[in-house]
Amino acid sequence: MVKDSGSSHRFRLSIKSLEYGVDPGVTHAGVQALCGNITRLSHLENTTFAFLPMARPKARPSTQPGESAIAPSAGISAPTLYAGLQFEAPLDKFRVILRCLGSWLDLTAQKTLFALELPPTQIITLQTSQAKGLAQLLSLGEALLSPQDLYRMQTEAYIDRFGEITPAAQANLNLARHRVGLSPEEANHLQAQALGPFKTLAEKYQHFRQALLACQQDNVLDSDFWAVMGDKATTMGLPEVDAQFLKAERLATLSRETERAQQQAEAAAESARQQRLAEEQRLANYRQAFADIVLADLPPQEFGPDAASFRQRALATLSATAFTQGRLHQAREFYHLSPSEAESLEATVLDELYSRSGLL
Repeated sequence: MVKDSGSSHRFRLSIKSLEYGVDPGVTHAGVQALCGNITRLSHLENTTFAFLPMARPKARPSTQPGESAIAPSAGISAPTLYAGLQFEAPLDKFRVILRCLGSWLDLTAQKTLFALELPPTQIITLQTSQAKGLAQLLSLGEALLSPQDLYRMQTEAYIDRFGEITPAAQANLNLARHRVGLSPEEANHLQAQALGPFKTLAEKYQHFRQALLACQQDNVLDSDFWAVMGDKATTMGLPEVDAQFLKAERLATLSRETERAQQQAEAAAESARQQRLAEEQRLANYRQAFADIVLADLPPQEFGPDAASFRQRALATLSATAFTQGRLHQAREFYHLSPSEAESLEATVLDELYSRSGLL
């Protein structure tokens, strides 16, 4: 069995095939299919099942003196085949699960024994091979529930479907309250218990969105994180479709943030590249302007016998006239050069001019 069998808001169901003449493999496959169908229902994906093994045929007794009975070979065990299963589920899933069982029974068409255990100790058994026979199980089961359990079951079913008690659901619950004989105070108390701390779907959205903020880019594909969030949605009564919507919303936000960050990084890199190119061009332009000034005032034949002599003569020539000094000052200002930048660039240009002096 699963979880706490003493829970007052859960039911237990046992299902076992009675078609002993059917191929055991077919029955086994049908049991596995039913298990999968139930776990695919909303908020039942973590249901735990106890499987009922199929009875193995006894060894055939000997028929003649000295003849041995047929027995399995030593060391070889036949695979376990299932004839049915047992599980426990919340009362608000009663109708949903019975509808699922009806669809499954229509496909298998096998005579099946159903044993329904309701809190505290009431048990109903039913044998049927038709889906419409399960309607008896539904009506008998609901008839045995206390007014409180029946009202709460219907309330939780609405919350599970809509995430809150909608006006239409409240109208139906008011009729149910009159039918089962509950006072308004009792009904309100049961609704408050079923709703928990979040009374409306909007409150659940707000709380779930806040919790999803913990999802960052590095754990988008973290299955453990999303498993925790799925459990949280179940606990707070947030319908699965809404939880999936909020998950998709968060992932879309993260995707936009990633794209925006990438665009910003690309823009910053391009801006830095443009600044670097502009800086390189600025310095190259000054170097050319300085070289033109030097060559205009210092003919090639006066470059001197060595680099040091050339630099000394060039600097003396450039500072000899106010006109040349004015041109240098104007060039430095135009290209926004600091004294240290100008000194470094001018020294480099003079060295290059001297190394090329033989070609001038």
